[in-house]
Amino acid sequence: MENKICQSCGMPITSNDLLGTNKDGSINEDYCKYCYENGEFIDKVSMEDYINMCSKYGTQAGMTSEEMKLHCEKLFPTLKRWKNN
Repeated sequence: MENKICQSCGMPITSNDLLGTNKDGSINEDYCKYCYENGEFIDKVSMEDYINMCSKYGTQAGMTSEEMKLHCEKLFPTLKRWKNN
């Protein structure tokens, strides 16, 4: 896969098994399975709340929680899910 990231959380999508699903069960190319399932976002929260939730996963991305939060604050407004919020 070519440098694809989830358009909700920014997680790198490195294989099709990480992709979310549409209501009809088909693959959704924009969102990961941790954000999007059966045509709906799993966490129905504001962008600010989602940034706080995602910042807890900084160590998985090789960052501190604070670095992850700063990264998300820059990235999320550019992602499809959050662009018009």
